[in-house]
Amino acid sequence: MADTPETADDIRTIRYKIESIETTQHLLLRERKAQLLDDLLDIFAKKENLSDIYLAVNGRRSQADIVDFLKKSGGTISQPTVSRGMTTLEEEGLIEKVGVGPRGVLWGKKQVVEKVLRLSRHLEKESTRR
Repeated sequence: MADTPETADDIRTIRYKIESIETTQHLLLRERKAQLLDDLLDIFAKKENLSDIYLAVNGRRSQADIVDFLKKSGGTISQPTVSRGMTTLEEEGLIEKVGVGPRGVLWGKKQVVEKVLRLSRHLEKESTRR
């Protein structure tokens, strides 16, 4: 498809709409921040290894890469455990597919969650207390 001034305008319009949606998401999350954070931290407390899996998600790792990373970090985590954890994280709206790499789908954290709730920071604090 050839780049035209109309195409550039359409892309700009889409970007503006996305920014508007993200701003609205931020406002809605901030309104319920304390309750949402408590609910999420409760989910992480109930599922062993879920925090480690979430913290290993960085936008450049596939599920297989996350398994390898966690094992190299001294864990004894299995591929099925990571798979179940990734499913939970995706269902809870905390991670998303961001691309494809040589070992499969690359996973990233939802930026709105990180920006507003700072979930990684809370989970890292919890892990240092253990």
